[in-house]
Amino acid sequence: MQSEFKNEILTCFGGAFLIMFMIGIYFVYLPWNMERLNISETQLGVSICAFGFANLFANQLGARIIVPKIGTSYTIIAGTIIFAYIPMIIASVPNYFYFTLFFIPIGIGAGLIFPVLNSQMAIIEQKTNKILIPFTQACFSAGSLCGALGAGFFIKLIPDPRITFLIVGTLFLFYSACFYFFGLKKKYENDEKVDQFKLPESNILIYGFLLMMNFATLGIIIDWSPVWLTKDLGAPLFLGGLIIIFFNGGEIFARVSASNLIKKFGDIIVGSYFSIISCTILFLSILTSNLYIILFGIIIFGFGTANFVAVVLRQAISETKESIGLTVSNLLTLGFAGFIFGPAIVGYLAELVSLTFNMYLLSVIWAFNGLALLYLINKNKLKKNNL
Repeated sequence: MQSEFKNEILTCFGGAFLIMFMIGIYFVYLPWNMERLNISETQLGVSICAFGFANLFANQLGARIIVPKIGTSYTIIAGTIIFAYIPMIIASVPNYFYFTLFFIPIGIGAGLIFPVLNSQMAIIEQKTNKILIPFTQACFSAGSLCGALGAGFFIKLIPDPRITFLIVGTLFLFYSACFYFFGLKKKYENDEKVDQFKLPESNILIYGFLLMMNFATLGIIIDWSPVWLTKDLGAPLFLGGLIIIFFNGGEIFARVSASNLIKKFGDIIVGSYFSIISCTILFLSILTSNLYIILFGIIIFGFGTANFVAVVLRQAISETKESIGLTVSNLLTLGFAGFIFGPAIVGYLAELVSLTFNMYLLSVIWAFNGLALLYLINKNKLKKNNL
């Protein structure tokens, strides 16, 4: 059965890679854009908050209205076209107002891509009985890693960042054509019924809260680490992506190995214990204030926390009676709601205390998530055993 969906699987993997490739490049350029427009950390937090609101809106609009009408592939194509050239525009805007304004359409584009890609892969995973969601997450990480690496190359090779974003944005348009021809056909989604006005089940709300805390603080690595590295640790701009590179390097290794890891150790160890241990290592590494030790802690942190989201999705899907598409959308909507309050709080704390404090905060919150997931999985096992 898996061979029947080979093209669809590869297309999803490509989409996951490309979207994060663009984001990886953009956030390495973020210190340059902040300096160009004289934007403070708190102001950046507000901009990312606008992204979060737009993302949340597009997420639910896509799952409840757009996907049931036109299917997952056409929804992803729409998001890809919206997303394509917005980073180039943001790199060209003359002031902070327009900088924040264009975070709204980029949030809409992302909201039509991220959850729907995961929903499409979850549908294929169910039909093939293969573990595919973690590998999709690996493609997200690989894209971010290559974007961070590529940004260092582009900074030295291409003086004008807008040219870089123009080239990558054009790749998005070519990729949308791939989804048109090879994406999952709507006929495979006919059994996905959606109740447009029903609140998520209580267990979905709980899992969604864990994703919310994860996403609210994820920006500390993806959004803020280049600023932390260049501002607090004094690294040059072209090395600003080091934290992202090491974090995603650990993530990719863990996610590519996820199928074997989950089969060997189970969801509870891969999703929970790995997170707790790696967060502890990261916390201790930051205490040393040594860049090399911190980078070691970051790669372990990336490995240990890499499959947390995939395990949460797998556990929630196994417990719910709702459709896969709506379940994934509800989970990721709750998750991306973290972008509404998280960036603003993180930006405020960066100015009030320090970016280093946020790194400590990240390790503590994600360790809490690991403990909470441990409790939920054990609770679900006990419930099933009593039936």
